[in-house]
Amino acid sequence: MYNTIYPGYVNSYYGVNNKLITRKQDDEKSSRSSQSAENNTQQERQHTPKEGAYFPNGEKVAVDLFNPKKKIGIDQILSDFKNTTNAIGSPDEIKKEVASYLDLIQSQAQKDNPNQQIIQTNLKNASQILDEYITKTLKKPSKVVENWVDALFLQQIDYKSEKPIEPEMQQETPPTPTPVAEEQQEIVEEPLEQTPSETIETPQQQQQNNDIYVPSDPQLRRMFIQAKKYAAIDNKERALYSFQNTMDYADEIGDTQACAMIHFEEGKLYNDFNQPEDALYSFDRAAKQSLDNNIKAKAHLSMGKIYDDFVDIQPAVEHYSAAVSFAGEADNLKLQSKALSDLAQIHTDTYDKEAAKKFMTLACDVADETKDNKVRGYIYSKNAKMSETLGEKAKAINLYGISAKAFLDINDDENVAKSYMFAADLMKQYGNNAKAKKLLYNAYAAAQKTDNKDLKNQITQEIAAL
Repeated sequence: MYNTIYPGYVNSYYGVNNKLITRKQDDEKSSRSSQSAENNTQQERQHTPKEGAYFPNGEKVAVDLFNPKKKIGIDQILSDFKNTTNAIGSPDEIKKEVASYLDLIQSQAQKDNPNQQIIQTNLKNASQILDEYITKTLKKPSKVVENWVDALFLQQIDYKSEKPIEPEMQQETPPTPTPVAEEQQEIVEEPLEQTPSETIETPQQQQQNNDIYVPSDPQLRRMFIQAKKYAAIDNKERALYSFQNTMDYADEIGDTQACAMIHFEEGKLYNDFNQPEDALYSFDRAAKQSLDNNIKAKAHLSMGKIYDDFVDIQPAVEHYSAAVSFAGEADNLKLQSKALSDLAQIHTDTYDKEAAKKFMTLACDVADETKDNKVRGYIYSKNAKMSETLGEKAKAINLYGISAKAFLDINDDENVAKSYMFAADLMKQYGNNAKAKKLLYNAYAAAQKTDNKDLKNQITQEIAAL
């Protein structure tokens, strides 16, 4: 059992009675099919670039990563990447997903002046897909392909392709596309969220699991994913054009939920390009059209943030409150705790101390219910800063301590160090330099496990100043 907060509870500060509604949480465990012992043995022979230029299956990589005088051609890199995909026994859906990024690279490499950033971004995306597959297969974290790509970036690379575009690579559309050209593109299916899944669930299953709706129509899904790819590389005009084509098709087949999702993605795009009025319009359409409470919650949270940035307090509070409500309906405790924390921040900024403290408490309570230490660390750290603003230094020190413990449990050493640093600063303000120094030593011990040299230097300087 766990508690979910509803609008009556949030709006109690505006004349509505408090109410907590307790709901049942289904304890469902998904089962995964295990790989054969032979495949596991084959894929466990992984080597990072530091150990040698090898694929995850132990085969030698054709590219010489460790000869800095030798320039590596993009064609050879693409060839090695395809070989890697095959060598680890990737299923067809993974191969297609990786191929979509390699096709974008090939198309970019055919240009007179290839965009290095676009090529590198797509290589990273493709490497993460393979590492995610390896991680799931071996049931242990893997970054072998991403490490290989990172090692490549340290070498001299010729980003200009010397090969003609292969038939399977011809996916890039002309600058002025037509609806026919859009439909003729071979667009690879892929998960819509950053957390991929091996299988695509039904919209009902995704609602239960707090995931974003995925269109069930194959053509609609392909069109939607392609538009998101353009948005991901900041090709605004192309993305908006693709979203509009996708919207037209969704209207044609009567998928109103997809229309709502498209409006939400358009809102994100407008927001990224600093067009708040267009973003608000798109988010509002998404919230009103969607049948998915997760999308409603995210749309309201996004609108609240826009109004908050413009210090338009009343609509910001209303949208944050709506986000709390819809996140509660969706049993999305992570999103709910964030919206509650945003409400606390507004009341902190306006120095409504009583309301701020109540929302901070609610945010922490819901964060605890998530059992997710990343969420808990974020919420407790944010609430500590708000407590500091409200002049409650002792409480802030305690919250920083809880935040540090949460981050420590997930080995987020950088945030562990920062939490200890903030607490040490408050101890210095109390005049207790001995405890401040002890906290800074704890911070330095955590920082030593990171690559953040600036953080380590800052902590060293603060210790020396005591």
